[in-house]
Amino acid sequence: MPSLNFSNFDVHAISKELNLLIEGSTIVNVYEIEDLLILKLNLKNSGRKNLIIKSDSRINLTDYDYPVPLYPNQFVMSLRKFLKNRTILSVSQFNFDRIIVIELSNFNTNPWNFVIELFNKGNFLLIDENSVLKVAKKYRKFRDRDILAGREFIFPTSRGKDFFTINFDDFKDIITNSNAEIVRILARNISISGLFGEEICYRAKIDKMKPGNTLNDNEIDQLFKTFKKLRNQVLFDEIDARIILDENNIETFVIPFELELYNNNPMKKFSSFNEAVDDFYSKVDSENIKEPKDQKITQKITSQEKILKNQLEYLEELKNDKKKYYQYGDFLYSNFKTLENMFNVIFSAREKDYSWENINNILNKAKIENVIGAQLFSKIIPASKQLVIQIGDNEVYLDLSKSVGENANSIYNKGKKAEKKIKGTLPAIEKSKKKIKALRDERESIEKEIGVLIKKPKKKWYEKFHWFFSSEGLLVIGGKDASSNELIFRKYMDPNDLVFHTSFPGSPLAIIKNSDNIQISPLTIDEAAVFVASFSRAWKESWNIVDIFYINPSQVSKTPPSGEYLPKGSFIINGKKTIIKNVKLELGIALKLEELEDSLEDQTKILYPKILCGPFNAIKTQVANKNIIMIKPSKTGVSKGKLAKKIIHYFINTMDHDFKKWVKLLPIDDILLKLPSGTSIMEFEN
Repeated sequence: MPSLNFSNFDVHAISKELNLLIEGSTIVNVYEIEDLLILKLNLKNSGRKNLIIKSDSRINLTDYDYPVPLYPNQFVMSLRKFLKNRTILSVSQFNFDRIIVIELSNFNTNPWNFVIELFNKGNFLLIDENSVLKVAKKYRKFRDRDILAGREFIFPTSRGKDFFTINFDDFKDIITNSNAEIVRILARNISISGLFGEEICYRAKIDKMKPGNTLNDNEIDQLFKTFKKLRNQVLFDEIDARIILDENNIETFVIPFELELYNNNPMKKFSSFNEAVDDFYSKVDSENIKEPKDQKITQKITSQEKILKNQLEYLEELKNDKKKYYQYGDFLYSNFKTLENMFNVIFSAREKDYSWENINNILNKAKIENVIGAQLFSKIIPASKQLVIQIGDNEVYLDLSKSVGENANSIYNKGKKAEKKIKGTLPAIEKSKKKIKALRDERESIEKEIGVLIKKPKKKWYEKFHWFFSSEGLLVIGGKDASSNELIFRKYMDPNDLVFHTSFPGSPLAIIKNSDNIQISPLTIDEAAVFVASFSRAWKESWNIVDIFYINPSQVSKTPPSGEYLPKGSFIINGKKTIIKNVKLELGIALKLEELEDSLEDQTKILYPKILCGPFNAIKTQVANKNIIMIKPSKTGVSKGKLAKKIIHYFINTMDHDFKKWVKLLPIDDILLKLPSGTSIMEFEN
């Protein structure tokens, strides 16, 4: 079976596509989950998407929702420092190797390069304009190069002949001068991976295991012709991506163009290699990212339960020790005179040069003869100078270098230490119990989560702007910045629409779309006015009311008076304006669960969370549960980021139990992009 890792052919195909897809995009943030690096990009024409990079296998732009960790590791923090807000200038393959170079803007100086090596378990490397290594995932030393911070970065040396320029004579020499199998010769000398080497042999009708030096001239000629055809396919043919399935219709691998080896296999075709890679690897990632969470938490619970068991056993041991040592101490004091006499007998015998063995024998004889006080004697241990006495069924060791009182105090102290340790162990046990409960709750929560990555629904054309549908179902759109204001003016403004703006600068150019040329009601006009007011500069200034005007599209112009310059996003308004006075600033935020066409393997419906934001009264008509948040501008409110977190927590906590798992799919960015700039307060509709 072909490897799941990208070949150099795959790298070539994906690099060309990514260069078109993400050229000019901005890096918004960097994350790492499991062994995946995620670059959140703001694409020029299609909003935010994640670039997924697995350092030992592949890279692709994804339409799926990948979870991101709350806390970055040191490597990610270093990358964020250097990568955030940089523009991607180009994406390319280095020397037909499994190396991708992402060229990055560098503020009026030479570009930096983010290098992705998809071999030797992979690596990520950030190189500055002087070819000096700034950050690497792994620092290493090799025979021909070093990967060390602050050192010059050198690309690995390419092996063999250049795939794109090799001619027939060189090709023939390579084949005929080796007794290795053809596929090995192609891999070692022209960097043709095994799968594509097999394809060349298959098309040439030559056994792939045949030694190179056994081929005749006709076979070599045919092999070179099929090689050139494959090379031309790589260089000039359109991408014809497909996922190859086995006889059980299980997806096995993904390729960028047709391979005759697998023409009889069932397959899924795609319009782009990136789309095929995204579809294929999202399923692989689902298994690695989503499903193991439950297993990992179960392992943590098992580990914590072992800790708790040991703690409980230790507590029982401490209780026994406390009881035992206090009893021993009491016993020593109650038999103080008897033990003191025994100590004196032993000391006196030693002064008379009695051996320890003789003393042991004398005391054992006295014990047998029931001499008073001798019944406590068990034995003497000469090496440690200890007297062992019998207390019930237990032997207690006394130090002959100390007095009976000192031995009693020492044993009492052991009881006190055990008692002190009991006091310290009890909170630790409670802490372990709480950890186990929290982990069980987390596992229960995960069991309610989606077990696979979900593909985001494709955005409608108007979703690149601020937008809402009025209570009467008319679409209203507004620009987010100067560029989108320009886009609305040039592409989406039609003669029957109504155009809205504030009486001061810093407002979206907003329009009520009226493709059916109906009479637009005062209700929709009032809602559009609230919409424009709320997304204007007035929200950031924490104003409560502003004046709004509306006009016909024919009154809007981009032609300034002679000799004057009109900034981007600005317009000339001609003729009479209809003024709406004292428009309130307030917005409704609601969550809507939309059923997607795709379904999970168990035929469960996929419900994707979508944030609605617009005039409160309009949004209120569009959510079945009527559970809606109102936000208003306020100097005492919270920032946009904090507000987004409060909103998502609110919807998760208030959503019905069966729908919580779907709400958790909601990216916080989806909320952030809907909110006006400035500080806000939240209110709720009951």
